[in-house]
Amino acid sequence: MVVTNKDRLLEIAVVGEVVHSVVEPSYMTNWDSTPTVGLGRGGIVYNVKPGGPCFGWAWGEKVEPGVSADGTGGDGEKNSFRCFSCIGNEARIVDGEAKGGSGLVVGKVGYLPEGGHHLVLHFKEETLGKLAIGDKVQVRTCGVGLEFKDHPGVRAVGLSPRLLEEMGLGESGGRLTVPVAKIIPPEYVGQGSGGSPAESNNWDVMTQSPDAVEALKDLRLGDVVCLKDILTAWGRGYYEGACTVGVVSCGASGRMGQGIGVTTIMTCREGEIEAVMNPEANIADYLGLGDE
Repeated sequence: MVVTNKDRLLEIAVVGEVVHSVVEPSYMTNWDSTPTVGLGRGGIVYNVKPGGPCFGWAWGEKVEPGVSADGTGGDGEKNSFRCFSCIGNEARIVDGEAKGGSGLVVGKVGYLPEGGHHLVLHFKEETLGKLAIGDKVQVRTCGVGLEFKDHPGVRAVGLSPRLLEEMGLGESGGRLTVPVAKIIPPEYVGQGSGGSPAESNNWDVMTQSPDAVEALKDLRLGDVVCLKDILTAWGRGYYEGACTVGVVSCGASGRMGQGIGVTTIMTCREGEIEAVMNPEANIADYLGLGDE
């Protein structure tokens, strides 16, 4: 049994709002010089959900599955919304026609035009159809400070107890075993290095090189993946022997150095995590999103 301190975690409300979709002020230029508008970043995306494909959306650029929100107020309030929210936390609409509708946090993305951030949220179809840009959403956050009692070398980052309990974690030879849909080599990992805090952002897995595209072509939004030799503890970067486990939170990109967004949920420096292949490791199944 994996022992944690989940009964000692604070639960804190943070408020944000549904944000408008974001594109560059002119055509976006892909790595091969072809121009696109770059659809699917922010706003309300009605027809893309966790479990859906990362590739193949017409003019899609880092397509976010569902509803995108960011914090309101000053930088402190915005940072609490971004950092305290964890994948699997409950999100509730607090005004507008969809007031009272509840959903879940399913990802985080950054590196938006003008330095913006998005929390990616999943709602039932009934709520989704009533939502409007600018509606306020309150997240009941829980997960910051989560610890694995018998695995002090593993740091939880943006992982809710609700998701943790559904992931089928185990223990073997003193290591924490984590089912993942894919193990991604460090040469495919692009934008994301150097940032802090680790809780507020994501890694990009590059989707330009033909071999990377071939290796990642079956990756789904919501997949749990392992980024080999990537450390995401008190910053983000390459570290041989490290491991970052994350959730695919947005789709592919045509821009060099950018691509499929992976939101960190746990990391280790010295091989304390053992990634175990399971093609079905996806939060849509873990959190019952297919029933919504």
